[in-house]
Amino acid sequence: MEPLGYAELVAADLHHGPTIPLVFQDCRIIDTDTELNRNQVHTVRLTLESAFRSRTIGLVRNGWLPSALAADFPDTIILLDRNVVSEIVGRFDGGRMTGSRSDFLDLLAGKAVRINPVLFAMEGNVRAMPTPALVLQQLDEVAAKLRRALPQARLVLGSDSLKGAVGLIEESRKGFKRKQAFLMQLAPALTAPVSRKNAPARWTEVIAAADACNVPRSSLVALAALSSIAVPNGQSPTKRLLKFKTNYTEEDAYNALADLCSLELLIYLFSWFPSVPTTFFTADKDLALFWCGLGASEFESRGRGVRCSLAPDELLPGEYASQWRSWVAGSPKQEKLLNEEHP
Repeated sequence: MEPLGYAELVAADLHHGPTIPLVFQDCRIIDTDTELNRNQVHTVRLTLESAFRSRTIGLVRNGWLPSALAADFPDTIILLDRNVVSEIVGRFDGGRMTGSRSDFLDLLAGKAVRINPVLFAMEGNVRAMPTPALVLQQLDEVAAKLRRALPQARLVLGSDSLKGAVGLIEESRKGFKRKQAFLMQLAPALTAPVSRKNAPARWTEVIAAADACNVPRSSLVALAALSSIAVPNGQSPTKRLLKFKTNYTEEDAYNALADLCSLELLIYLFSWFPSVPTTFFTADKDLALFWCGLGASEFESRGRGVRCSLAPDELLPGEYASQWRSWVAGSPKQEKLLNEEHP
């Protein structure tokens, strides 16, 4: 099944049963009353007019799918945003559905799906980087909630889960602080809508702030800040994703960076484990739009880091995409790793 893209997600009414164009590659015809050759493979295109809501979006390579469809591959590992844990707890009890309206998420009932809840613990619940003790408490909490809601699910949690989560947090701490300072510096200028007249000056301010805060030019947070300027008429999902507002706080910046870190981890998993089907479930449409707009592809592991190709033309329309590429290419360090601090 081919993933859907940015335009389809913009148009999708996820709360009232979206109409979803689907493409299936390499299909074999089992039975037909037409003259199609059953011995050949075919591409099947259809439009699904679903009665199911899709409040939860499954982020996959090259785009998105409604949650259950994104996990409809053998041995898929499902990463969960904190908002989806709340959705699961509210919809299931002992594996039985309790929601009054049908949702694609309901199709997980009774299935032995593989769920990795480590992002729930890594984000924590204090709007700041969690301590090792809090990470352990959060892992225990989420495991208990998921086992109660979906007892047939298989939780991808082992003895190394705590060690791995704490290690990722500690190795990214310095870089995280720099990015937090970067967002705090930009918030006063980017909270209000940016006019076309002021866009060049704001663009320059973002570039200067990234370099001053030692935030990698290829980082997702730098791209997101530029996109909040480049997309006109307040239509940029990154404006909402970065949570800019009057009296912007470090806690607001932390929440925004935690969302972006979940996408970075997804890229790392695609790069490190290319043969393992993986999806990230989120109920945040703006985060999903940012993922689709990145155009991430060609995932490749490089030692303790990764490289991937980004084509963010939906997030940086017109000449902005080429300006961003020129700025990234002009980095004094020639650093193309997505995030220097993660292993």
